Amino acid sequence: MTLRLKIYATLGVIALVGYLALLASITHGDRTARVASAERSARLMIVQADAADQYTRHEIAPLLDSAMHSRLVFIPQSAGFYAVETQGRQIERALEGYRLRRVVLDSTGPADTPDGWERDAIMRLRGTPDGAPFAELRPDGALAYVVPLTMQDGICATCYPSRDQAPLSVRDAFGSAKGFDRHPGEIVGATIATVPVAPFNLFGNASLLLAALVLLICWASACLLIEFMVLRPLSQIATVAERVSLGAPDVEEFDTRSGGEIGALTLSFNRLRRSMETAMALVRP
Repeated sequence: MTLRLKIYATLGVIALVGYLALLASITHGDRTARVASAERSARLMIVQADAADQYTRHEIAPLLDSAMHSRLVFIPQSAGFYAVETQGRQIERALEGYRLRRVVLDSTGPADTPDGWERDAIMRLRGTPDGAPFAELRPDGALAYVVPLTMQDGICATCYPSRDQAPLSVRDAFGSAKGFDRHPGEIVGATIATVPVAPFNLFGNASLLLAALVLLICWASACLLIEFMVLRPLSQIATVAERVSLGAPDVEEFDTRSGGEIGALTLSFNRLRRSMETAMALVRP
């Protein structure tokens, strides 16, 4: 491999390593930003679910209390947890990959029954002193944001300190269900918002394409500078040196007007050439 190819290859490897390092940095930053965006969306879904729950329990339920007391019939539209379940179903239908679930331990039906991972998430909340919310990336690439559901009257179908303290309509609808005898402040379940995290698009990232173009231009510029400022002058010196060593007559001298190391080298070579010519003249008959 010639010196020229070695230099160009070395510069190419340096540019490639720099690009890979930049790629890793941009990919990590982009991934962090997309996860943070997904978490913000999940938090917003939780806030909206809590708003629907509180509005239903504080504004809608009092309007339906008389009907439930007189007929001893539980009306789901009066329950905050039903509003959250309905909202979750609408979100799943409208937005692919988005989920909103409010699940509880000792649930009363499939709508609020936690699956294996959701049950583990609830137990994780119950196992920490403060029961702080947490976010976790699922194996399918989605982000799940988990918020504890603390025991309050009516926060879930059977969230009452005892069966006797529950409204008659609730006792009639869920009297045989488990889940009563909840303790104040107990974490009885969780509200879980799941948001898909968009995959990283390597070829659609303008920053990476721009970085590749800039590195390519820098590599080409460095190669041209080395070619015209170092390699070509050295090649000319090598050609003249070969002609002088073979005893060719009337070999032109180098232009020594350029400064720097190449200029000093050509000046030294010219002096060496004159010395050789003088020595050759002395030994000729």
